[in-house]
Amino acid sequence: MFSFLKNLFSKKTDNNYYFIHIPKTAGTSFINVIDGCVDEKEIFPHQLWQQLNQKIVNEKNNYRLLRGHFGGGSYKLLAPGNPHRLTILRHPLSLSISTFHFIKREKNTAVHQMVTKNNMNLRAFLEEPLTAHKINNRMVRHLSFDLQQDPEAQELFLSSESIKVVNQWIKTPKKISNKQRLTRAKKAIMDCSWFGIQEKFSQSMQLFAYTFNRPPIGESPHINAHKPSQEIDNYCKELIANQNEYDLALYQFALEIFNHKYETMCLRLKQQYTDVNLSIDDMIDKHYQAAAHNIAHEHIVYDFGSALLGNGWHRREKTQPENTFFRWTNNKLATIDFWLRSRDYQLTIRIINAVSLKHLSELDIHINNVSIPFEYDQNEGVVRIISATIQASMIKNNLLRIQFHQPETSVHSTIFNSDDDRSLGIAINWIRIIPCQK
Repeated sequence: MFSFLKNLFSKKTDNNYYFIHIPKTAGTSFINVIDGCVDEKEIFPHQLWQQLNQKIVNEKNNYRLLRGHFGGGSYKLLAPGNPHRLTILRHPLSLSISTFHFIKREKNTAVHQMVTKNNMNLRAFLEEPLTAHKINNRMVRHLSFDLQQDPEAQELFLSSESIKVVNQWIKTPKKISNKQRLTRAKKAIMDCSWFGIQEKFSQSMQLFAYTFNRPPIGESPHINAHKPSQEIDNYCKELIANQNEYDLALYQFALEIFNHKYETMCLRLKQQYTDVNLSIDDMIDKHYQAAAHNIAHEHIVYDFGSALLGNGWHRREKTQPENTFFRWTNNKLATIDFWLRSRDYQLTIRIINAVSLKHLSELDIHINNVSIPFEYDQNEGVVRIISATIQASMIKNNLLRIQFHQPETSVHSTIFNSDDDRSLGIAINWIRIIPCQK
């Protein structure tokens, strides 16, 4: 049935990525993952049409990662070459409900004022044509969208600068039916190097790591997630289904392909690694290490503006006033990988914050699962330099994996009196690994 599946894990020659971000499909959580695949300076800086200007479009060849709400066909205009296309789908029922609650919360959405002024509940929202169209086949419209061939597939919010950019591309659209859009959206799914399913986010991240030879991602924080507690009645479910006939067809089509891809991955891994005690993440890790073991550097001077191989980290942030990058850990265990020649090294790490001094006093650092002694440059405050020696025997097949074991994580809003609900541990600014002097 799926003849194209023989090329399930084939790679494109270009090492560029285009994440087609369909709103409310866990895309913000995935952006934290995909951003780590490239250096910060290689990320296209905007995610919305209204933010574009001619200067940034002229500089598109400088960027390896394009991600945003630009629609399925826009990589041909905004990305260099033939990038890996990536996306995430979500069941239309939960996508529609999430969209409704998002519109209620966010003042800048198109019908927010109508919804709040009339105190609309979900039923009223679905019965009103002016609001119900906001959930109409959103995935099909987004994936099939092409500024030159079908600009009617989704609404465009533009600024004076972005209008100048768009006008050079847009053409008089041909009338395209939803059935034709569904066909185009299915092709977009088949052309993706990887796509995920929001309801299977953990499995999707495993498939992503396997597809692109990366370490397992582990538990990833769900950002911008909103889970309404109220049960949805059958009448509202029927209204949502009526608005999403083509999205439901696309979702079932994609889910079947996804399940086949995931099962194929697991079968291949189990054939390659026969130890029954290994988890899928363990096997993905071995697969990644086997693919990367021939990389070997002489030394490392790393800051978090660079690409990240590891897991257990939040998005990049910038220090003030130094204007350098750092990341918070988001789990009790955070790891980062470096590939080095086997010899003795001096390790130094700059910590610039922690949710408590307990995190520093009880911090345990491992190299490839072996705990190492280390020293702080001072005994007070949360800004400290860690120093340790790494012995050549600790490096396994050129892999040096630093593992930060922390006693717990704490919620940002509780510690810093903010509206940020992320769980945090320690914040690291840079890592340096320098050969020991003989």
